[in-house]
Amino acid sequence: MYFNKAQVSVSFKRLISRKQVGKTHLERTSCLMHFLAFDAVCRKENCELLNLSPENMEGENNRKNITLEFAKLVLLDSSRRSIKQVLQLGEIGSSNKSPEKRISSNFLTVPLKKASEQSKPFFYPKRPNAPLLKMGASATGVKWGVAYHEDWSSNLPDFLSEVKASTPFTDLAVFVMRDTSLGDRVEGYIEALDAAINHRFSSRLAQFWMHRLEQEKVLARHLSEPFSDVHQPFEKFALYSQDNRTDESDETDGLKSHISYLEGILEANQIEFTPLNQER
Repeated sequence: MYFNKAQVSVSFKRLISRKQVGKTHLERTSCLMHFLAFDAVCRKENCELLNLSPENMEGENNRKNITLEFAKLVLLDSSRRSIKQVLQLGEIGSSNKSPEKRISSNFLTVPLKKASEQSKPFFYPKRPNAPLLKMGASATGVKWGVAYHEDWSSNLPDFLSEVKASTPFTDLAVFVMRDTSLGDRVEGYIEALDAAINHRFSSRLAQFWMHRLEQEKVLARHLSEPFSDVHQPFEKFALYSQDNRTDESDETDGLKSHISYLEGILEANQIEFTPLNQER
């Protein structure tokens, strides 16, 4: 069982920001994905601190692993001229900058390097004033160390506070698990996400996340038929490309994708319609 592409599409679109101007949602999305990637590596390594030193094998391996986890979270399609990926939640963007380069410049280079050279405790991110991680020798005891900030669980909701929908943690979980096998039999989305989150993320994050899902359950009316027996790639619904297309075939592909997206929303909400390819 998997989450079907219509459900993933609906949940993802619900994560769009209420604010249409500014870079706040873009920045918060990046910080949130960095944190989730960090936690996923900690889950695999059974630790709460990662040494990300570029000067030894342990650090290099941890850098590769956190980069891989970040790419799994944000990458949708790299087969075209520009890479289709999540730049901010609720929208799909196209960029020539790969997820690997994004996390390298936005996380592994600038803040981490600054933390390694600083004598005072360094917390990440600086904006909003709700750090999720701490870095550097003064904060972690390791020069290139990264660890959980003591207040990460109370600060994490701030990164979804501008999301338009009323079920941000539920919708985020569905999107994050868009390619995850949910097992042969599941009773409902709560059970499916409980197993998937606990398998991929640390026990502390999983416990926090599931608590939020239980709180949002009464509002999650858009998950009535969320499953598919087969994997349905979400990249077909990646419609909000920001590349400047001029080629006619590209425009046709974009129109077809948009039609598929709209049909997916109708399916997810159990609204009867005649698919375009059946109208003739």
